[in-house]
Amino acid sequence: MPPFWPFKRTKKNEESLDETPPAPIVYRKDQDVHTEKHSTSMERDENAYKDALALFGGGDTSVVASTNVADEYDGITNETPEVPSQGDELDFEWVHHTDGYHYKKLKDGQFEPIAYTKNADGTYSEYA
Repeated sequence: MPPFWPFKRTKKNEESLDETPPAPIVYRKDQDVHTEKHSTSMERDENAYKDALALFGGGDTSVVASTNVADEYDGITNETPEVPSQGDELDFEWVHHTDGYHYKKLKDGQFEPIAYTKNADGTYSEYA
């Protein structure tokens, strides 16, 4: 005997609405629909755009294309990485993780989040 079901099971009656389907949109090969639609809209009003640009852009009404800052970055920074000398006692130890990378375990037991790879000569370099 199946277990007792405490909730009522109701039959799902799908309600259908009596609506007429929308009229199909027919496009012609030589008809340019999009320019007709957008030519009279407020989005194409260049004066309103320049007024909004002056309001939110600090008063400047010149329109300039944006540039991608990543294209100007050549990967060189002014910071030099700290490389401890082999004679000094290290403040960390290298731990090989099961993901294949090496991590620095500090003296307090915490790990640095940067993954390193071990080179053939025994040195470590950041995974990039």
